[in-house]
Amino acid sequence: MTNNRKAGFFIGIGVIATIALISVLGVRDYNDDNWSLRAQNALVVGGYSDNFDYSGKSVRPLVGTATVDVDSATNWGTVTANVKTTSESGPIRFSKDESISGNITIVMSDFSEGAPYMEGGIAEYLWLHGDTGQGTAAMPRQFTFLAGWGRVDIYVNGELRYPGLDGHFMYTEQARRGAKDGYRVMRSDGTVYSRTLSDKTRFTNSSGSELHIIVYSPASEDGNPSQKTQWLHLNFADVFIKHAPVNLNTSISS
Repeated sequence: MTNNRKAGFFIGIGVIATIALISVLGVRDYNDDNWSLRAQNALVVGGYSDNFDYSGKSVRPLVGTATVDVDSATNWGTVTANVKTTSESGPIRFSKDESISGNITIVMSDFSEGAPYMEGGIAEYLWLHGDTGQGTAAMPRQFTFLAGWGRVDIYVNGELRYPGLDGHFMYTEQARRGAKDGYRVMRSDGTVYSRTLSDKTRFTNSSGSELHIIVYSPASEDGNPSQKTQWLHLNFADVFIKHAPVNLNTSISS
């Protein structure tokens, strides 16, 4: 086969693959500031009184997926998670006196800035948590490709159960390990993360990524380590990029 024929063959294959992808995913007119992510392999992290569970002991798989479709320039878009509890996961302890189970839908579409680093409500390419001073030390220092803050509604079995809660999502380098390592947040030497560690770095894996979706009540409660009366923490271990402003083949790791 000549070089020209080879080139034509591969271009043809590429066109066919593109058409097939469009037929499955649909057509969208993206601009340079649009992000579109799809995530799966859902986990619920702990529950009331241990909403981060660095040891992984109370991390359980759920059935479900999440989507992120936002414009970072205009702080506009929607983050949606649809998950379902199972007999293995059991119910999710959402507050001191309440658990939720069944089909749970989280919708975040009203973004706002609570601090300058939030860049109006949706921010790109920044360090969060750990010792950064941007966010609490609830997670170790993580390089974050995309993050947002704002209002969230939670639907349980199709009913709007919790409107107007606070929420935070972030697409980051991987911090939580997989099932083989017990879903721990730990370094390669086995050190499990703690907020009390003086060195809150080197807990992430730059070759992996994850999507966090956190929902909590505006009301505070001193008895809960998260200091909120209600809290739900989801982690999606597999994240797929449909569109991003720049190539993400390289990243920064602490």
